[in-house]
Amino acid sequence: MPQRTLKPCAARGCSVLTRSAKYCDAHLDLAKSWGTRQGSGRGGRPWRRLRDQILARDQYLCRCEECVRLGRVRAATEVDHVVAVAHGGTDYPSNLRAIHHDCHKLKTAREAQAARANG
Repeated sequence: MPQRTLKPCAARGCSVLTRSAKYCDAHLDLAKSWGTRQGSGRGGRPWRRLRDQILARDQYLCRCEECVRLGRVRAATEVDHVVAVAHGGTDYPSNLRAIHHDCHKLKTAREAQAARANG
C-alpha cells in the first residue's frame, strides 16, 4: 500500500510537511476538539468562579497551616479543601482556602499517606 502524500501542517505559520491527517507532531494538540479543557474537571464554570472568589478573598496568598505558622508569604495559585470532600468536606467557602501549588502537593501527599496507613 502506498504511503500518504506529504501535506503542510494546518497550524498557522507552520511549514512542516506531515503524513498525518492534519497536523504535524508539534501541533497535534490543536486537533483536539474545542471545550475539552475549559469546563472539564472539577465542576466547570461554577467551580472556576468559586475558585476565583476564594483566591481574591485570601488575597492570592497561601493560607496553608505551615505558611501561616511560619509567617511565610507565597503566592497562591490553587484552592484547597480544608476537609477533603472524600472525608465529608464541602465546597462551601468556609471549607476552602487559597494555597500555593507546592504546599498543595505536600498536603495531598500527607493525606494520601495517612489514608494508606489507616487502611
